[in-house]
Amino acid sequence: RSFWLEGTYGTGKSHAAAVIKHLLCDPVSDIEEYVNQEYANPKFAILRQSLWDLREKIRLLPVTMIGQCSIAHKDDLSLQIQTHVVKALHEAGLDIVVKTDFDNYITNIEKNPIIWDTIIAQNAELASYAPDRKKLIKDLKEADSSVLTLMKNALRESGLHVRLEQENLCKWFFEVQDKLAEETEYNGILLIWDEFTDVMQSNLGPSLLVELQELAETTMNDKNNSYFFHIAHPSALDNLKTEERTKTTGRYRFMHYNME
Repeated sequence: RSFWLEGTYGTGKSHAAAVIKHLLCDPVSDIEEYVNQEYANPKFAILRQSLWDLREKIRLLPVTMIGQCSIAHKDDLSLQIQTHVVKALHEAGLDIVVKTDFDNYITNIEKNPIIWDTIIAQNAELASYAPDRKKLIKDLKEADSSVLTLMKNALRESGLHVRLEQENLCKWFFEVQDKLAEETEYNGILLIWDEFTDVMQSNLGPSLLVELQELAETTMNDKNNSYFFHIAHPSALDNLKTEERTKTTGRYRFMHYNME
């Protein structure tokens, strides 16, 4: 299960999450001195060894989201998760392209032909590679990563973006996870969503939790090494009905963080 850490304001939840992020995501050489000092007491021997055993097999890519992340409509959820994952990949120096990326761009071109005609016309580099939409779609269907890079550059220059459709979010997220495991030293994604209380207490809170349901349940699959880590105040669940609250707590490993 993914994780939900709750505690009152000022207890140190964010700091605790930052420590966990370092332990699970940093190179082992960067945390070795800290772990051996922090857990030097013999009573921590089993805990310390279990961490080293885990890190021999698992390293997670950290993705951090904070608060509502400009989510004004439930359809914004997929865009924000996609944006933050892509940002984390970029910061780690990784260029991960998955099948859903190509499918998503093809769908967008077909839905917005006039916009893409304009983008091609205004970007000489993209036009030299794909002079029209027909060629662009053909290259994308052949999974040409070069044209995808040119398209992303053209979009960046135009100030536009291609929104990942909500129904494709789960597929895309775990395709990125699998590509990470295949091509890098990372085995999965640790998405830390701090100040999640702001999300839950907004009018969109319950509906966004439903949208996250498929992702949360898919992380429970044994073949996946990705996790959500929500950090919230106990009041975050106040707007949920009893049945919804029970379902939510069942999908996550709930932990209460006390000041002491």
